[in-house]
Amino acid sequence: MEPLTIRIRDETKQSLEDAAAEYDVSVSEYVRQLIDKGREYDELADRLDAREDRIAELESQLSRRSQIEQKIEDLPDKIRAAETYQERRQRLLDRASIAQRLRWKVTGVPVDDVEPDD
Repeated sequence: MEPLTIRIRDETKQSLEDAAAEYDVSVSEYVRQLIDKGREYDELADRLDAREDRIAELESQLSRRSQIEQKIEDLPDKIRAAETYQERRQRLLDRASIAQRLRWKVTGVPVDDVEPDD
């Protein structure tokens, strides 16, 4: 290992010596551990930032998807509203039972009164 000389305040040196004694290691070893932990912290912080960015991106995609899904859910109502009277009448006749059709021969097809099951 290469030696490194740094200048620190007296209270910082005392704090390092006290902490090193508490862990029963030399001051040099304690400082090496602090540096390694600092590097590990930086790597973890970078990974966290990348994941937070990814989460924000996914939330944005989810929001856009929800908006598209809502438009898709609203689409049948828009299509139904755009149907002509004749198209609505024919759709009702196509889905009705024979008994219902016979009843409608007498009473008329209730195009505006009945909402068919989709």
